[in-house]
Amino acid sequence: MMADPRGPVDHGVQIRFITEPEGAAEMGTLRRSGRRPAKDARASTYGVAVRVQGIAGQPFVVLNSGEKGADSFGVQIKGGNNRGSPGALSSDSELPENPYSQVKGYPATSQGSTSDEEPRDHLNGKLLRSQSQASLTGLALMSPSNRSTSLLELAPQKTPSVNTIDTAPLSSVDSLINKFDGQKGSQVRGRTGRRTKTLPQEQQRKRSQSLDSRLSRDTREDRELQSTNHWARGTKYDNHMDSSKTLPQKQSPFSSFSRSRQTQDWVLQSFEESREKVQDPAMVQFKSTPDLLRDQREAAPPGSADHMKATIYGILREGSADSEASVRRKVSLVLEQMQPLGMVSPASTKALVGQAELTRKMEELQKKLDEEVKKRQKLEPSRIGLERQLEEKAEECHRLQELLEKRKGEVQQSAKELQNMKLLLGQEEGLRHGLETQVKELQLKLKHSQNLDPGKESLLKDLLETRELLEELLEGKQRVEEQLRLRERELTALKGALKEEVASHDQEVEHVRLQYQRDTEQLRRSMQDATQDHAAVEAERQKMSSLVRELQKELEETSEETGHWQNMFQKNKEELRAAKQELLQLRMEKEEIEEELGEKMEILQRDLEQARASTRDTQQVEELKKELQRTQGELKELQAERQSQEVAGRHRNQVLEKQLSVLRAEADRSRDLEEQNLQLQKTLQQLRQDCEEASKAKVASETEAMVLGQRQATVETTLRETQEENDEFRRRILGLEQQLKEARGLVEGGEAVEARLRDKVHRLEVEKQQLEEALNVAQEEEGSLAAAKRALEIRLEEAQRGLARLGQEQQALNRALEEEGKQREALRKSKAELEEQKRLLNRTVDRLNKELEQIGDDSKLALQQLQSQMEDYKEKARKEVADAQRQAKDWASEAEKNSGGLSRLQDELQRLRQALQTSQAERDTARLDKELLAQRLQGLEQEAENKKRSQDDKARQLKSLEEKVSRLEAELDEEKNTVELLTDRVNRGRDQVDQLRTELMQERSARQDLECDKISLERQNKDLKTRLASSEGLQKPSASFSQLESQNQLLQERLQAEEREKTVLQSTNRKLERRVKELSIQIDDERQHVNDQKDQLTLRVKALKRQVDEAEEEIERLDSLRKKAQRELEEQHEVNEQLQARIKSLEKDSWRKASRSAAESALKQEGLSSDEEFDSVYDPSSIASLLTESNLQTSSC
Repeated sequence: MMADPRGPVDHGVQIRFITEPEGAAEMGTLRRSGRRPAKDARASTYGVAVRVQGIAGQPFVVLNSGEKGADSFGVQIKGGNNRGSPGALSSDSELPENPYSQVKGYPATSQGSTSDEEPRDHLNGKLLRSQSQASLTGLALMSPSNRSTSLLELAPQKTPSVNTIDTAPLSSVDSLINKFDGQKGSQVRGRTGRRTKTLPQEQQRKRSQSLDSRLSRDTREDRELQSTNHWARGTKYDNHMDSSKTLPQKQSPFSSFSRSRQTQDWVLQSFEESREKVQDPAMVQFKSTPDLLRDQREAAPPGSADHMKATIYGILREGSADSEASVRRKVSLVLEQMQPLGMVSPASTKALVGQAELTRKMEELQKKLDEEVKKRQKLEPSRIGLERQLEEKAEECHRLQELLEKRKGEVQQSAKELQNMKLLLGQEEGLRHGLETQVKELQLKLKHSQNLDPGKESLLKDLLETRELLEELLEGKQRVEEQLRLRERELTALKGALKEEVASHDQEVEHVRLQYQRDTEQLRRSMQDATQDHAAVEAERQKMSSLVRELQKELEETSEETGHWQNMFQKNKEELRAAKQELLQLRMEKEEIEEELGEKMEILQRDLEQARASTRDTQQVEELKKELQRTQGELKELQAERQSQEVAGRHRNQVLEKQLSVLRAEADRSRDLEEQNLQLQKTLQQLRQDCEEASKAKVASETEAMVLGQRQATVETTLRETQEENDEFRRRILGLEQQLKEARGLVEGGEAVEARLRDKVHRLEVEKQQLEEALNVAQEEEGSLAAAKRALEIRLEEAQRGLARLGQEQQALNRALEEEGKQREALRKSKAELEEQKRLLNRTVDRLNKELEQIGDDSKLALQQLQSQMEDYKEKARKEVADAQRQAKDWASEAEKNSGGLSRLQDELQRLRQALQTSQAERDTARLDKELLAQRLQGLEQEAENKKRSQDDKARQLKSLEEKVSRLEAELDEEKNTVELLTDRVNRGRDQVDQLRTELMQERSARQDLECDKISLERQNKDLKTRLASSEGLQKPSASFSQLESQNQLLQERLQAEEREKTVLQSTNRKLERRVKELSIQIDDERQHVNDQKDQLTLRVKALKRQVDEAEEEIERLDSLRKKAQRELEEQHEVNEQLQARIKSLEKDSWRKASRSAAESALKQEGLSSDEEFDSVYDPSSIASLLTESNLQTSSC
């Protein structure tokens, strides 16, 4: 067809060069002045888009592959009505517009055309047509290295109304390119060599045809390609188009280079996308774009002469090497021969359209099935996550068991350490007793030495020995402390060894974990077997329910019997008490009667004796005999009554013993009944648990049965709907067959048409087989969907079990927390005991301090008294010596004068002896005081030892507290680890929830897609119904069309079944969402509970640490008090040593004075004897002994 006349001629030229992706694209414009581009592209492959206004007044697009010596092909395109003013500046927006940009209101997706030139011997001799720019995304074998592209304008413009396409052959436009290239000899454009680097010859395209040869070819393969590619669109390219429509209408000349760069990047991106989508080059078919097909349909509708011409041209062109002119001549000849045959009726075209729509529906159904399979594959990660949760829970169980074993080992070690400490304490107590015995022996020796030896050196030796013993005791104490330190070091070493053992134990745990995985697999298999035994479980559940009812009845009866027996037991107890009281009363009466009988017998005997003595009155005797007989009868009666009472008492005792035995048996029976009740209650609880599990299993089975029933109902409904649709399709096919019969009656001699119809029927049979195979695949997919649903239900059950396990673990943690609370209460009690001991120690320390002060005061007073006594003794001695000297002088004078003075001397001697006796008595009292002081010293030493023991006990308690604190810290660390594990579980649960949500979103999107597909199918059905409304009066259908209708009905039923399954899946998804929400709420609650417990534990640990710090401070304070007491004792020792030195000096002075007085005295033997007695009384050894006793008293302080 010829082009319409154009407006004024415009002789402007615009050229764009498109190079490789790594090259640079540059552009130059020549507008009326004939300027050439400023820069040339690289010498490589490129394509050229040229706009020439002036060649017959038409825009012109040049297409070339860039090969040397190859011809370029051009396309004349009708210009638009809306052009810019002549004086407007040129830009990229003035490039030629796409003639196929809008058809029937659809946006254009073709931006140009691509062409390559290759040998024609490949791809089975078929010449594949060139692709538009919109088909680049779907083309797998196109690469920038073997393609030249003429890009049209990206900016939006008002597209002209396309009426026709000029199909006249055009001359080559290489002269234009040579013209522009020849102006500068140094610059050579790329088109230098063939581009065969990236793809082999088998994958290279044939030589592209010009657009006039693309006009109206509608062969069998082209129709198939149209039907398959009608719904395929390039997503990214459409996005580019949408974005390109927002660009302004006019741009400044300064933005031309940037826009050319953008267009080049866009083209390269499309090429890269097409390269990424290459999967199987052998299976790729080059397809025409839908917009070109639309243009062709609009240009030449089916059934017209142009359409026939195009189909014949395509058939002759395939596999022929003739020129276009010869092919066109052949086409004209064929048309001349076909003119008498007439045109084909439109019924065949309608049948073809219906067949194409059926194929489209088949493809859509296949896509939906593929999507469903993908969705089922996406559900597999959730199963893997649940299996991981099971493994983690098993690991936690193993870890808790290991912790229990560790705790048991620690308890055993602590028991062993306690035994060792007890042994050490026993040894220390034995040493202490031995030292006490040694001290007692030394004290006895001291007493003996004081009684026997008047010397002082033995006492000093004994004192030194006692000091040495005390030093040895101190050294032993230090040794014990060193041993304790060594034990502590050994404990630290043992802790390190324990850590190493824990590491080895962890390795063993990993081995155990692998075994656990195997065991879990076996358990899963056993679970599958257990699902098969579900019916047996239900029967057992019913039996158990009947047993439970019977047991409940028996429990009620036994409870009534127990109440009755308890009442009987209480009545028997009361009767026994009454019988015991009666027995006691009878015994009392018996005793009283016996006493009365005894008294009466005594009275009677007295009367008999009196009667025998006084045998005068026979009457009295007879009366007495009568009284005796009467009394004897009374005695016999009393004895008989006594015997009867004894028999009755024995009988009552026997009855009571029988009743007691019966009551005991009843009590034993009641105990047995109580035990049986307890056992029955336990069995009832177990049975209830079994019933609950069975009810859960029954509910799960009922839900499965409901789901299966729903599926069955959906399948039945889908079958009915498909049958109805099959009936409709049969009617349509009847109409089509009638139309075919009419076409056969009208067209005489249309053997070619019949052959084609046979081919179509064969194809329809093949498609029928394919549809049957698709139905089989769909049934298999339904089975896989059912299996997946069962797997999901199993996963849900496993998740519920996991929740139950989590609850059990939470209960275990609560129990552990309760145990820790008990331990803390024990620690508090121990702390209270320590505080009480501390108070007692403070009281004892205060009491000891007071006693020390009293002892110091007493010692000071005693020293003062001794000093005063010594001074009094000294003064008395001096006075007595002076008196003795005077008296001796007087006695000497008087002896010479008178011997009568002897009597006075004797009296004085007696007085002196009395004084000596008093001094001896005072000495004895001093010794008694000394013994009392020694006893006091012993008591103080014992108290000091008790204090030491209490301090040691406190130190041990502190160590035990420290160990407990360390254990509590370790337990805290373990609990922190458990909390971290719980947080990890919570995070994993959240991840699983997120996965489920994503899967739900995907399913929702798939549902929306399916709804859209449903809407489209409904529209197509409406169109088919409207088309088939015209063909209702026709007669018998063919078997193939009836089969196709049945297949279509089956497919529609299948679609409806899938939709119903989707509704079921939506309901299940909602349930899953609810469960997920509940799980998330439970996880949040558990997390809050764990955080609260963690905070409480931290607070308790802080409180314990404070308590330990306070106990340590108290111990330090007690140590400081002990050190102070030791310092005071050392000061007392120093004071005692000073006093001993003074006493020694005084003893020396007294000894000297006594010796002088003895030497100066010139008395006689009696006087000398008295002096010796005096000296014996005031012997320095005795004085030293007294002073040493006082020193001992003070040293004991």
